[in-house]
Amino acid sequence: MWPGSDRPSFPPPPAGRAVPSLGPFAELLGQPYQRLKVAVLRHLAALPEPSWSLADASRGLTWLEPATANRLLSELRGDGLVVEVDRYGQPDRPPAWRLSDEGHLVASVCAVLAAPATAPERAVKVLAAAMALARAAGVEERATFAPFVAATAVLERDLAGLHRLIDKGNDTALAAAAEVAATHLADLGEMARQVARPGGHEAERERAAAVAGRLHALLEEIQAAPEGGPTEDLRQLVAATDPVELAGLVAGRLQLPPAVAPVRAAAALAALDAHLGRPEPVLVPLPEPTLLPIESPEVVPDFVLLAADVMAWLAGLGETELARWVVGGTWAEATARMAAVVEAWSRWGPAGDASLAAELDPRPRLEVVGHDEVGVISWTGVRAPQVELAAERPVVIDLTDESESTRQEVAT
Repeated sequence: MWPGSDRPSFPPPPAGRAVPSLGPFAELLGQPYQRLKVAVLRHLAALPEPSWSLADASRGLTWLEPATANRLLSELRGDGLVVEVDRYGQPDRPPAWRLSDEGHLVASVCAVLAAPATAPERAVKVLAAAMALARAAGVEERATFAPFVAATAVLERDLAGLHRLIDKGNDTALAAAAEVAATHLADLGEMARQVARPGGHEAERERAAAVAGRLHALLEEIQAAPEGGPTEDLRQLVAATDPVELAGLVAGRLQLPPAVAPVRAAAALAALDAHLGRPEPVLVPLPEPTLLPIESPEVVPDFVLLAADVMAWLAGLGETELARWVVGGTWAEATARMAAVVEAWSRWGPAGDASLAAELDPRPRLEVVGHDEVGVISWTGVRAPQVELAAERPVVIDLTDESESTRQEVAT
């Protein structure tokens, strides 16, 4: 048995008899037994007579054993690929056999696929033939249009290959590749005329037109180039230019490699003697350790403690006011001192532990602000604990008030 087949195995062909080549198509068949059936089908399609007897067909398969040939012919009959010739009106003629229409079609396609290799310039032409065959056989539309997409991919590869050869400066290979690309471009035009009907595959058609346009423009540039190409012209220019002039052209942009100036042997030996004659290096002892001066960091007093001390000092002066210390400097400094006073009063005043040696005596007060207005402010006095102020601060009266009571007070 052949591997994976439920049919009986056959002995290998006799020595010296080679099975017809199936080319790349053999890889698609998988099992060797199926390859033999395709090879027999191809052989029958190539016979000079359209019909034949099974005995004559079996004897023509010289690369198979007779039993193997008869078995394969019998299976092709069972598959409907080998049919009996209709002898209508000729009953006295012996029976004969021929390939069915499907058998001829399969054999023709297999013959194309059995080619060892397809020439590069025939790639698009073969795809065009495959598309025409698919349309004639009534294959599904997407499968019929697939060769056109494959031909577009061939032109894209031609375009990339031409650019690569131009970058390399290979003029000979560029000319050959341009000739193949021109053939592909013409064959794609024939394919486009086959499918030039409205509706469907618009994206594929536009892509093919764009690729064909770019390839056509590049081929025109290559064909318009002078004989030998730009690389050959550059070689001729370099060969015809004086070396000194050529060096002057590139001297400013050429970075010379690092080099060592030539030195005479006597000078090198003298420099070596001078180097070896130097005194031996002397070890220098490490310096003695020295204590570095250490300065204590500046002690920043607590501003709240400072406010408490200032209030105690103001209370010892007698009758005074808190503004004597708070007011002054910038606004930020004054607000900072006032905040420290409030914090000290909260900690050590009557609301705190009552250890502050001063008391604050806030009182409302009127004071003229400007000429036409009266402002209300507060006046805070500082005194020693349990000591009343000697006298209250005078009350400032707004003289701009023209009422009768105000005039009487002023007169008094």
